[in-house]
Amino acid sequence: MRPFYLLFTLSNVNLWIWSAVFHTRDNPVTEKLDYFSAAFAMFCGLYYSVVRLYHLYDTPQTRHRHRVLRLWALLCFAAFVAHVAYLTLLPRFDYGWNMKVNVTVGLAYNLLWISYSLLNPPYTRFYGISNDHRPRFVLTPLFLGLAMISAVSLEIFDFPPWWRVIDAHSLWHLATVPIIIGWYQFLRFDSLDPSWKEEKSTA
Repeated sequence: MRPFYLLFTLSNVNLWIWSAVFHTRDNPVTEKLDYFSAAFAMFCGLYYSVVRLYHLYDTPQTRHRHRVLRLWALLCFAAFVAHVAYLTLLPRFDYGWNMKVNVTVGLAYNLLWISYSLLNPPYTRFYGISNDHRPRFVLTPLFLGLAMISAVSLEIFDFPPWWRVIDAHSLWHLATVPIIIGWYQFLRFDSLDPSWKEEKSTA
């Protein structure tokens, strides 16, 4: 899973760099770089989530799924390119469409991870290991997913700035900080779960 987590991490680093640039130098170029970087990070999030939860990563046991992995990668990349092309070719930038795509993709992969916490998710948490195995951090995606969905509501239900300084968008940025820290901790615990060693030993 290392390459997929690195892709997800780098896509988000790229996103926050261009977000910082756009918020300090607002012009049509930095605006598009910010929005398109956000979309790329969303699609990367959906991509790695499906790879992790449906076990499309490369191990001797899962190698027969390589064709599915390639098709999934192509689908995500094609969807991202189509999204960028659509917004670029329009005479005016469609902010509503951009928001709908980002919210839909982000909601999809958050719901996938929320299902990780269920007694019987629509996949096995660890390949070849029964879902009876519930790691101690099994409820973490539920709380973080709900927190992220709540934070996204700040982007959807905007309101006038408080004291002409603090607006919904700034609160969205603030809310994501503890969520990102918690998500990093969860992915670290998930990657260190003993079930991964059991999976390798049965290969």
